[in-house]
Amino acid sequence: MTPEEFEHIARKLRPKLNSIGLDFFSDRDMADDVTQEVLMRLWIMRERIDIRLGVEALASRMAKNICVSEWRKRKTRISSDTSGPPVDGYQQPTAMEDSDNRRLLENAISRLTPTEARLYRMRHLSDMDLAEMETVTGIKSRSISAMLSTARRKLLEAIRQQGGL
Repeated sequence: MTPEEFEHIARKLRPKLNSIGLDFFSDRDMADDVTQEVLMRLWIMRERIDIRLGVEALASRMAKNICVSEWRKRKTRISSDTSGPPVDGYQQPTAMEDSDNRRLLENAISRLTPTEARLYRMRHLSDMDLAEMETVTGIKSRSISAMLSTARRKLLEAIRQQGGL
């Protein structure tokens, strides 16, 4: 997709994406953020998108996923901001524990095959759904699911070997 084609498509998509964000959050600023995030992701993957397949469905799915992801982040922030005794003995990790956990995870991800690592990052760090991943990679969603399952098992085992669990 050329930059000119992308600009044309982006102009057509912007009202729809804004509407999705507004319906979800009832906040114009948040709706604008969702729209910008989707358009940025589409721009990054523009060369791999087949416009004949319809970009609108992909963009709508991306917007909904971003809305849900942001809602979860907000919910997590609100629940972690409340002070009080730990529930069921669970205590929030400290900054140092978070750093150690991130280091353990990155080390474990580095042990995956390049395809597994890429798919894992797309799914869990970029919050892409299987349809988006299929569009980007050209790999069928059933195969993606199987590879992600294998990657998660490998990650769990690698983290256990590092003494993380």
